[in-house]
Amino acid sequence: MSLEGKTIACFGDSTTWGDNGTGKGGPAISWTSHMAELTGAAKVLNFGVKGSRIAVKADRDDSFVERFGEHDLTSDVICLFGGVNDFCRNVPVGAPEDKDVHTFYGALTWLVEQIAEKYPESILVGMTPCKTAGVPRKGLPAYNAANDLGFVEEDYADAFLDVMHRFGVPTIDLFRESTISPLLPAHRERYMPDGLHYSPAGYERLARRIAAGLAAIVG
Repeated sequence: MSLEGKTIACFGDSTTWGDNGTGKGGPAISWTSHMAELTGAAKVLNFGVKGSRIAVKADRDDSFVERFGEHDLTSDVICLFGGVNDFCRNVPVGAPEDKDVHTFYGALTWLVEQIAEKYPESILVGMTPCKTAGVPRKGLPAYNAANDLGFVEEDYADAFLDVMHRFGVPTIDLFRESTISPLLPAHRERYMPDGLHYSPAGYERLARRIAAGLAAIVG
């Protein structure tokens, strides 16, 4: 299936919303804003919410799980992109058999099952969270520093891949292959000013990586 003339629904967090790390930004600069031109898609829907976690946690009510029923994700392709906030805000990773939506494993399992039930004709594509260099002023850890529960970001990326692979969901591994690294000073300055979110140039580059990944999956 070519993406030409198709609809892509993008379900995500601040990286999908288009946060530029300075309290500004928005969907107009997000990676989603480039997808129509890059893929030929007729419509690209942005369902990104800043700070949203995949799993449910008592201090907020805008997790992917809680938002799922609020959005109409009807589309040819649904992109599920998140996890960095679960790492930064200490969501338990859980275990593969979990059904509890308060754990990362349980919430992801629930989401994949619900998406398949509600949108059986859509192709679901998972996208692991990109590496973060941390934002010390906000108390957010870097990808290789343990959070308060003792997990590093790779634990969440691996759990994400585990759930997607279990259900046969194709996945773009942006944690390992985003083409942008906040650990490289030149990339940090140009593409990821705060080490977590992207500049307009960063979002454009990320969009090209995602478009290439989608092309490999859906043609």
